[in-house]
Amino acid sequence: MTKIKICGITGEDEIAALNETGVDYAGFVLYEKSKRYVTVQKARQLFGKLNKGIRKVAVTVAPERALIEDIGRAGFDLLQVHGVDAAEAERIAAQTKLPVWLAVNLRDPAEIRRWRREEYHRIAGIVLDAGAYGSGKTFGWEQDGQDEMCCAVRAFREELLAEGRTFVLAGGLNAENVAEGIRIFAPDVADVSSGVETLCDGMRTKSIIRIKKIKKAVQKTEGVCAGR
Repeated sequence: MTKIKICGITGEDEIAALNETGVDYAGFVLYEKSKRYVTVQKARQLFGKLNKGIRKVAVTVAPERALIEDIGRAGFDLLQVHGVDAAEAERIAAQTKLPVWLAVNLRDPAEIRRWRREEYHRIAGIVLDAGAYGSGKTFGWEQDGQDEMCCAVRAFREELLAEGRTFVLAGGLNAENVAEGIRIFAPDVADVSSGVETLCDGMRTKSIIRIKKIKKAVQKTEGVCAGR
């Protein structure tokens, strides 16, 4: 069954929601320009409240060596990297013992073909996201899943699967569309952020109700194969 990653965790209430719902991954954004930014120190404090079975993902944008080293010492389980090409991601992966997921932002089919030509040696997984990271939008797969982009993504997924790499679907996922995304692509992980958020006192925060809805929707897709 597709696993669930909730990204952009910033506080103890959200940690409690993850613990109660039993999701698989918690993402902590270590990018200062993000509205969901937390420091490595803050993330470490939150780790103490997080169930041990939930894997901790450090979400970064073109991280420098000092940050990579801090992440390695902090107790994260995975490093997710945005804003770099495959060659730079390989160099980053060589600097850490953590598995590295490379985020790929898709705008058109030509981009997915380009990414498929790259060689991945140290990269443990690929996160396919919308053209603009953190936009809360998909990369346009909601129609029937048979257009050029979707077909190219499914072919990429099969290659990653054959190589033993993790395929993560991100960008605009919510309780209403996650089942369709799983039907089309059969990802190993569904990566959700704004799709489980609600406004509380003017601030966006993760909603346990919405996380439960996501989990229920994902559970109903057990056994689904890509394209069906």
